[in-house]
Amino acid sequence: MAEQIDLTITRGKTFEFGFLYADDESRQVLITGMPSKVPLQLTVVGHGLPDGWPFWVSCVKTPAELNTSIDSDDASEVMGADPYYVKVVDADTIEVPGVIASCWKSFSGPGVLITAPPVDLTGWQCRAQVRDKVGGEVLFSWHSDPAPNPDGEAMVDVVLSAFFLRMSAATAQALSWKKGVYDFEAIAPGGEVYPLTDISSITVEDEVTA
Repeated sequence: MAEQIDLTITRGKTFEFGFLYADDESRQVLITGMPSKVPLQLTVVGHGLPDGWPFWVSCVKTPAELNTSIDSDDASEVMGADPYYVKVVDADTIEVPGVIASCWKSFSGPGVLITAPPVDLTGWQCRAQVRDKVGGEVLFSWHSDPAPNPDGEAMVDVVLSAFFLRMSAATAQALSWKKGVYDFEAIAPGGEVYPLTDISSITVEDEVTA
């Protein structure tokens, strides 16, 4: 089920909003080594993850600090904890930014990397509209296909498995409306439409530094 994600646009400032798109089913991959503590790197053969993708760690004996979750055999409970975010080194190695591991014990595994795998977005599109109310006047539009002549740029990033909405600083400066509602949709190659967000509010605020 898509979540409500309220947005704020600042006049005169570039606006960007990104949304990673994952499979509903979790995937588990063995962690077989920790080749480096500074920076923290993990050996995860065939991880298949793009930069910035969230993941969780469970079942590592040492260092126990590497585990992100409570002791549970339920993947959904594990994924309820705060995640790490991937920095890809190569197809079998990932880096874990922002983690100080120099004082941790040596790795004793294997452990388990748990993630919701990224969807292949080849051939997908995305779109969004802002209206003054549900079913009301269209105030602004985004679409990854330029044919509908959208007001702003929507992008499908196949490498990152992500959808983006973007508005230039000049466009944001010229907005005449202050409040509205929007939702963000993904369109599969077969024409199926999936919600990325529930109906949410969007607000335009004035900038301080111009």
